[in-house]
Order: sequence, then structure tokens, then C-alpha cells
Amino acid sequence: MAPTSCFNGQVHRLPDAPEAYGAMITRPKAAPAQSRSTDLRDHPIAPVIPRYAYRTRREAVLVSDRFFGVGCMVPGVEDAENPGDWTEKVKKAFEAVPSVQKFKAIEINDLDFCWTGNGFTESEDREIHIPESGIITFEVKIPARLQIVPLLGGEGAEVFRVTILFDYVHPVTYVECLDASEEVEHPSMTLVTVREFLREELAKRDSPVGLLVLGPSPFHADFSLRVGSGPQTAGEDFTVDIEKSLGYDRITYYHESPEALWRLYRTLREQFSYFYQFVTMRNARLGAASRLSKQSREIAESFKRRGLKAYLSRTMTMRHKLQSAQLDAVSARLTIIRHKRDSADDLEGLYPGEEAAHLRRYLEKTIEEDYIEEIESSEKILEVLDSRHSQELQRFATIAFSLLGVVVGAALTAAFRSWWG
Repeated sequence: MAPTSCFNGQVHRLPDAPEAYGAMITRPKAAPAQSRSTDLRDHPIAPVIPRYAYRTRREAVLVSDRFFGVGCMVPGVEDAENPGDWTEKVKKAFEAVPSVQKFKAIEINDLDFCWTGNGFTESEDREIHIPESGIITFEVKIPARLQIVPLLGGEGAEVFRVTILFDYVHPVTYVECLDASEEVEHPSMTLVTVREFLREELAKRDSPVGLLVLGPSPFHADFSLRVGSGPQTAGEDFTVDIEKSLGYDRITYYHESPEALWRLYRTLREQFSYFYQFVTMRNARLGAASRLSKQSREIAESFKRRGLKAYLSRTMTMRHKLQSAQLDAVSARLTIIRHKRDSADDLEGLYPGEEAAHLRRYLEKTIEEDYIEEIESSEKILEVLDSRHSQELQRFATIAFSLLGVVVGAALTAAFRSWWG
């Protein structure tokens, strides 16, 4: 079954300039023709306050690189009645964690996006509505001793800025390491560090707010923004260099200013948004293939059972189970066809040309994971079992008619003997 989404096709685009997301908005939502009064100093990503101003206990070594991880990690509230209620509950839950600072929820509108789990585990297929547009940003300090995977040895890498963009077809989360005094070897782990810390803190307080996570979170690459120029174009005036690895690739973006991180987030958001949409579709295909494989194994196990009772049970009920599994196999194949068609259209819209297509292979790899081999294996098993069931039905019919003939013959013989007395 394809992943459920309440996305209605209407795209809520972020503005070209981050100034539109200032913290001081004079009225809740301005009409298109109206203007908004903003204070850029309070913008969650605006470079007004020095990045290392809070490092008072030790001498800071300024690192111009901006290290960040990418994933899909969003707050979830099952019983939110409206955007205001959702925002209030999330804000209250996060601000109850002492390490969380500068929490801001900006223009949270329309709880129209249906989160249905990871698209694979059926038990998670409960609809939790999250915003279709808006931004959440906050900072969190996590001492190295509390980190699941410390990012740096000794001091450093303890303060993180989380930026969640509710936009396009799927939300995207960025986590930046703010206080690195040296190069962060695995920026992707910033998301793991924040995720596990917040999960524990929210659970400790029995909060009604949880973290909804769609893997891979982190995205399997280590990201950074550096002053300079790279060999490939990456959109707008960014360039990029990709260092491939057996583990996570290292993707370094270049710009003339290290303070262009918000612009980079905005440039990349659509590609990551579609990546996670493709992940939910891939997980749906995996779920269909896994359920079909489970069905075929259960049917195969029933054919291994011995005895008259098992034989009669298979004869009477197996036809329905086989046909149900075969229909599921057809449905799984149709899902693959539909997903590939839709994904191809999305890719064509994302990448009309060869420029700024450095992330395309990551999206294509996800699309190509169709699990058709698993489906074909299940179909072969079902084909063999269907043939065996047909043979058993023929033997059963032969035996049944033979017994019926004996019974009828005996009855007729008894009747004639009685009649002729």
C-alpha cells in the first residue's frame, strides 16, 4: 500500500529572503498585498550574534566552516486541535527541557500533513497531523558526557542549532554544530546526538509531545559550508565538492560568506523534502514485499504439516489463501509501477538540467530500491504451492468420488435386495 499523505498539491513556498520570518510580526497572518513588520535581529538563523559568544570558559578557536547534519525529525502531537494548539504544546514541552534555548515556532499553519509512521511498520500507521508549512528553530546544549556518540574528544561540540522546515511534500530537519573548536569529523552525528537526547528528556517528563523520525536520519552524508569555491554548481551561487567514501560521503558546500547557511538550507530543502518522500514510498514497497514473503512462508509451512486433519484443512481453505497472496503480489507490482512513474515526474521537475544535480544520485538510489526480487521469489513459491494444491484437490476429488461410488453402489445393492426380497 502506498504511503498515506494529506498533501493536497498546494506548495507553501518559503520566501526568497529570510527577513520574512522575523520574530516580531505585527499581526498573525498578513494578506498577500500587505506587508509585515519584522526584526531581523531575532531571526533564528540571521548572523547577528557572534557564533561563539557563549564560549566564556575557554578560549575559542574560530572555525569558519559550518558543520551540519540532515534528517527528518519533527515534533509529534496526536491530539492537537489546530495549529495554535499544536504550537503551544510543542513549545511548552521543549521549553521544559532546561538545555533547550531560543525556541521559536514561526508561521505554523495548516495541520494537513498526515504522518503515518515510517511507511513500513504497520503498527506505526496511525495518522498524526503535523504542519504543512512553517519553521521551528531552537538551540540545545548537550554536554559531551551525555552524548551517545561524542562528536569531538575533550571539550567542544556541545551546542547545536536545530532548524525544522515544514514545507513541500515532506518536512526536513537541519542540525548545526555551533561551538566546534576543530573540524567535526562526522557532522551527520549531530542529528543522532540531538535526537537521542531529546527523546530521553521528553520521555523523562512524560510529555505528550514525541519525536517522529523517518530514517535514514541522519541522511548518509556529512555536510559543511566553507568559504571558497568548489568544482560543481549547487544552485544559486553555491558550489560543492563531494568526497565519496565507503561510509558516509563528505559533501562540502562553498560560498563567499560562511553566514550563508540559511540560504543553503533554503536551496537544498526541496531536494531533501522529495528524498524523504521517496523514502516513505520505498518503505511502502519494502512493507508490501515483506508481507508477501511472510504470507508465502506461512502457506508453505501449512503444506509441510502431516496428517488427515492438515490435509483436509488445506483442501478446504487453501484456495482462498493462495488467491489472496497472488492478488497481493499483483498489487505490489502495481505499486512499483506507480511509484516509478510518479518519482520520474518528480525528478524531472527537480532536475530540469544537468546543473545543481549533485544530490540526484541519492534520490535515484532510493527510487531504484523496488524489491522486485523478493516479490518474484514469493510469486514462484506461490506458483509451486498452487500447483501442489491443484494436485491435492484432484486426488481429493478422485478419492471422494470413489468413496461416493462405493456408498451409492452399496446403497443400491441393499435397496434391490430389499425390493426383490
